[in-house]
Amino acid sequence: MVLCFQSGKRKRLVKAKLVHVVRHGEAQHNVRDKYLLKHDTQLTKRGRRQAKSLHTLLPKLKAEVAITSAVLRALQTTRCMGFSGKTVVVPEAREVAGWPANAPIDSQRAVTGDLESQFGRYDWSLAAKGSRQHNAQRWERLVQIKDRARRLTKLIERRQESSILLVSHGEFLQHLTSDKYMQNCEVRTYAVCDGKWRRLRRTKCSV
Repeated sequence: MVLCFQSGKRKRLVKAKLVHVVRHGEAQHNVRDKYLLKHDTQLTKRGRRQAKSLHTLLPKLKAEVAITSAVLRALQTTRCMGFSGKTVVVPEAREVAGWPANAPIDSQRAVTGDLESQFGRYDWSLAAKGSRQHNAQRWERLVQIKDRARRLTKLIERRQESSILLVSHGEFLQHLTSDKYMQNCEVRTYAVCDGKWRRLRRTKCSV
C-alpha cells in the first residue's frame, strides 16, 4: 500500500493508485518512418514477442483492470499480453501528433466490424461517446496535450480499482508522467495521487 497526502483546505492521508504503465510493443512505424503516413500501423513480429513476454509479469502486478489507447498497436499489445480482467478503451490515452499512424480505430470496427473477434470483449463505451472527436486525428497544441493528460489522470484516480494497467504511447506518456521516454514494452509502476505521478519501479523488456 502506498499512501500520500491529498491537498485541499484540510490535508488528509489517502491511498495512492498504483498504475503499471506499458508502452506498446515495437510497431511498423518504429522501424520505418514511411509507416507514419499509414493508418493502423501494426506490431512487428518483434513487437508481438515483446508484448507476449509481459504475460509472465502480469501476476506480479496484480492489476484489477486494464486501460488501453484506441490506437491499433496499443490494442494489439494489450491483447498479446493476455490480460484476463476487464479492459477499458480510453480515447485520452492515444498518442500525440497528427500522423495517420497515430489515429485511433473507429470503435464500430471493434464492436460490430472486422476487429470484433480481437477486441470486441473490451469496454468501448468511452470511445463510442467521443468517436467523432477522437477518430479525426489532428495536431495538438501543448496545452491540449497537457489537458488530455490531466483528464486521464482524473479518470484513473476516480476509478474504484487500486491497481491499474495502462497501455499507451511514448510521447504522450512523457506528458502524462513527467518522466523520461520509455522503450517499447517497458513497464513502469507509478503511485498516482492528487494529480501527481511518482515512479516506484521500472522493468525493461528483454526481447
